[in-house]
Amino acid sequence: MDFRTQIAVAPLPCKVGYEHKLLLVGSCFAASMAAKLQDLKFAAMGNPFGVLYNPVSVAQSLLRMGEKRLLAAADLRYGQGLWFSYTHHSRFAHPDKDECLRRLNESVLRGAWGLKTSDFLVVTLGTSWAYKLRETGEVVACCHKTPDREFERVFLSPDETAATLCGMVRSVQRKNPSVQVIFTVSPIRHWKDGAHGNQLSKAALLLAVEQTLQKTENTAYFPAYEIMQDELRDYRFYARDMLHPSEVAVDYIWEKFGQAALSESAKKTMEEVRQLLAAKAHRPFNADAPEYRSFLKAQQQNLSQLRQRLPHLDWEDEEAFFAKY
Repeated sequence: MDFRTQIAVAPLPCKVGYEHKLLLVGSCFAASMAAKLQDLKFAAMGNPFGVLYNPVSVAQSLLRMGEKRLLAAADLRYGQGLWFSYTHHSRFAHPDKDECLRRLNESVLRGAWGLKTSDFLVVTLGTSWAYKLRETGEVVACCHKTPDREFERVFLSPDETAATLCGMVRSVQRKNPSVQVIFTVSPIRHWKDGAHGNQLSKAALLLAVEQTLQKTENTAYFPAYEIMQDELRDYRFYARDMLHPSEVAVDYIWEKFGQAALSESAKKTMEEVRQLLAAKAHRPFNADAPEYRSFLKAQQQNLSQLRQRLPHLDWEDEEAFFAKY
């Protein structure tokens, strides 16, 4: 008897290969998935604006990237000894105003290139709760430790979110007609919203994504949230904070994503890449032993074959490592 509920993940209509580029935006789960792809040598870019949680901020970031709309000095705010923008995550904040602006606009241009050249856009939505700046009415991506009195906390309804996402998809696809958009709802629980508030938030996101899929083309959904809630509901699959998925859980969800989203050729190549990376991580008892030298020579040949097949990927670290021997 199987003592768990397994989620049947339907294959995505378009398959991701090593020949493709991916842009991932949204919550910190998007960052985790981007890191997985990058570790396995996929051409993936994660969160150019930093971690973003609510759908309005995610959509606004993509619209800004698509339009290459740079920020001006007048767009910056100052607080806690740092310059920052409400459009970006706090990791872009800096004590020097010019350096902050440079970092922000560099992220816009980097994201614009990623959006224009990507074959797949993966959007991970974290919460339906958002904060509006009372002064302007804008939904902020990050509060930057600004006092609570400066914001109005709002709940984004399914219809409101669906309209935002549909507009975002159409705008993105006008700029990049061939891009495939994959939505997912983050499995990370936003406990500061309370247990009931978190469930309302996730439910609203799920309803909004479903509406968006029905009203747009070249869009799909991957059930990361459902996998965490049902297959991995035990607390052993959570990190120490009992809110974020553990490393084991992230690995499991990644494997499910790979089964649904990767092409057969990508799966085979991924195993070759894993073997090469494992060989790079191997530490011998005797680095001068003839057997280890032969082992490294074989890995150099494997790397050469991968490089010939996938010349657009970054193999610099691997080439430097094996060249030392």
